[in-house]
Amino acid sequence: MDSEELHDTILRALREAAQSCTELAGFILQSADHLRSGEIREGNELLSKVLDDFSVLVSFLEDVRRCTPLPEGERNDSIHALDQESREMADLLNMAVGAQEKEDWVFLADILEYEFSQKLGSWDGLLNGIAESRAA
Repeated sequence: MDSEELHDTILRALREAAQSCTELAGFILQSADHLRSGEIREGNELLSKVLDDFSVLVSFLEDVRRCTPLPEGERNDSIHALDQESREMADLLNMAVGAQEKEDWVFLADILEYEFSQKLGSWDGLLNGIAESRAA
């Protein structure tokens, strides 16, 4: 694979990952709806599937962090933003696990709807921004 093909592959992967964030946010909202309506098993099953897909996304972001060559200033800004988003997402996941362990389904639904889905939107924008920097 030559450098141009690699460049195109990286851009395509970044854009697809950004789209995945949007799709995952939709499933997160569905999970929250199930939990709020008392469909706990359905909500937890959907959440489990989303978190499996999310773990693939996190692995991809780690690869992006290590391997995406950007101009020096942009790299520092992008990596800093990615690190900050990752720390915030880890905090949200810990809150969600705590709510799940306490069987506080309304609080879990709130975390998913108001925090987690919005954080995925931030990741969407960040990934698109990295892709745009790479495309330029």
